[in-house]
Amino acid sequence: MMSEAVFQKMEKIHFIGIGGIGMSAQAMYEHFHGKKVTGSDPYSSERTQYLESIGIDVFKTHEEKNVYGVDEVIITPAISKDNPEYVYARNNNIKMTMRIEHFRSILSKYKGFAVTGTDGKSTTTAMLANSLINLNQDPYVFLGALHTKLEHGNYRSGKDTAVYELDESQPGFELFKPEYLIITNVRGDHLENYNNLDHYYDSFKRLINNTNFVVTFEDEKKFRGNATFGVYSGDFRLVERKQEGFLQTVDIYTPWGEKKFLLPVPGYHNALNALAVITLLSSIGYDINDVMNSFYDFRLPGRRFNVSYDDPEKKLTIVDDYAHTADEIEVLLKTAKEVYSDRKVVLIFQPHRYTRLKREAEKFEKVLQIADEIYVTEVYGAFESKNGITARKIVEDIKRSVFIQDLNELKNISYNSNSVYLFVGAGDIYNVSQSIVNDLKKASSHV
Repeated sequence: MMSEAVFQKMEKIHFIGIGGIGMSAQAMYEHFHGKKVTGSDPYSSERTQYLESIGIDVFKTHEEKNVYGVDEVIITPAISKDNPEYVYARNNNIKMTMRIEHFRSILSKYKGFAVTGTDGKSTTTAMLANSLINLNQDPYVFLGALHTKLEHGNYRSGKDTAVYELDESQPGFELFKPEYLIITNVRGDHLENYNNLDHYYDSFKRLINNTNFVVTFEDEKKFRGNATFGVYSGDFRLVERKQEGFLQTVDIYTPWGEKKFLLPVPGYHNALNALAVITLLSSIGYDINDVMNSFYDFRLPGRRFNVSYDDPEKKLTIVDDYAHTADEIEVLLKTAKEVYSDRKVVLIFQPHRYTRLKREAEKFEKVLQIADEIYVTEVYGAFESKNGITARKIVEDIKRSVFIQDLNELKNISYNSNSVYLFVGAGDIYNVSQSIVNDLKKASSHV
């Protein structure tokens, strides 16, 4: 006799904008849990190609026929209300769910380890996942970047527990209920999506109230968790660090006295990210020495100080990084100066969102000047209206800066010896940097 399961209708879920880093991870979760998953995205990318390689149908255009026979459509606030898939689903009473609500539904099944905050979410999430895996745990992982430790880049299948990056850019993140939570820091970013700064802070407070155990950055004095980390204050404190190339030795103060560990990635900020992970895991019962040793094979996620080209003879290096706030760029430039102390540091920056540029213009002007040479492209709008805002404004008063109207003009820059070139931003500047990297590789192969 055939089992009842044979006759059950396979649930069909369609993701509009499936190539997004969050959407693609959720799509993979549903796919590996037996759902029929499809998606649409006009922008071919590494993620859409990967989804297709594992058997998910990805449509290159938005058409109503894409959602025929679908049980549920997953959307984001960026989806236009005249998108034909959205219109068809609405007119035919097909269930439509916001991505964040769908994500919350998935995670409600597991004991959650969440990471949120303004800066460092992806790296800290990757560190936390890396450590738990090395501590013989088997978590699901949802990451807002690609990472070599995860079997599917930004997603890993697991059991019982889930490690996930919790994006605070939109209201709704405060409704999640993780068991454990790291808040890396809290600054006033993405305020265009909130009523005001108080609304933004209150959302973090609500999330904290929903969580059993919270780790916070004590130096900020904004929120106090069950355990805290910092430089000047906190239960766990960064005492000293020594950087040699990409490897740093980090001295920390802990409730068990002073400790020392090795971290195979550079930067003061990454030492703090690691300290946040140590604070959480050792506070909830893992042996602190085992936790510190768990970083031995850690690598940064994609586009986080990612060396995409390196010519040791010429001392010519290209680094890709996702940094897009003024604070993140400041940290990035200081790290580059530390790692490549004998090189000229050249910043090639694509601002992300007109609202952020307007809000942080003065701060950008200040931090950009840490670089020895500066190129600034026009803003990557990310669906925002320009409203007369241009990136040209932030370079007007910086003598060693050049404004780039068209990204393709970056190919005309001279890429010289004894220099490190930082391609920076959350937009599409990465595509241009990879094209330049390919050109440099071809040129060097013909020498």
